[in-house]
Amino acid sequence: MALIANVVQGSSSVRLALLIHGYGADERDLGGLLTYLDPNGELAAVLPRGPYAVPGTPGYSWYPLGPQDTEGQDTEAQDTEATYASALAELDDLLDEQSAALGFDRSQSIVGGFSQGAGLALGLALQRTDRPRPLGALAMSPTIDTSAFDLDAQDAPPVLVQHGTNDPMIPVQRSRELARQLRALGVPTVYREYPMAHQVALESLRDAIDWLALVTAG
Repeated sequence: MALIANVVQGSSSVRLALLIHGYGADERDLGGLLTYLDPNGELAAVLPRGPYAVPGTPGYSWYPLGPQDTEGQDTEAQDTEATYASALAELDDLLDEQSAALGFDRSQSIVGGFSQGAGLALGLALQRTDRPRPLGALAMSPTIDTSAFDLDAQDAPPVLVQHGTNDPMIPVQRSRELARQLRALGVPTVYREYPMAHQVALESLRDAIDWLALVTAG
């Protein structure tokens, strides 16, 4: 299915940034970070919406977490179709489409996400593929480990993983282990943690800005 996406193009855009929201949010969620992440307007931010409505909230998900997310739809069909892999494929196509539409080189793009979206950003950067990989991946409080995708660490782009030590939803230990796994595979990985819950804090944004500057410096 075609994904709904907003595009926020900076005044001096030089590359595309695909920013993927987390469970229960929508395409506007990470747009609020652009003031901090892109103060000079150098990014054309593509902000997609997950295809599955989350019952009881105004938000969406990229794949259901269980039967409670079916919202009257067929559970078995969702179990087979609404998987991490299918969400990853849709976002991969979107990255191609928007890179072409906006006139940017896909290999110079940045992918980032929060929570469920962070795991998908990692997949886009590290999956086994014939398509150009993005320049780097920002994973904020990821929900996933390396077993979720067919990872190819050869010439892997740099990754920044961030997590809150007080996260009540996703234990910080999961990101610590993820960072160890990625480094062991040879993925250039920076790991940072902060005294925060399941959220983004100013300190984490400052680190993300510094990391982006290094990744895009070439």
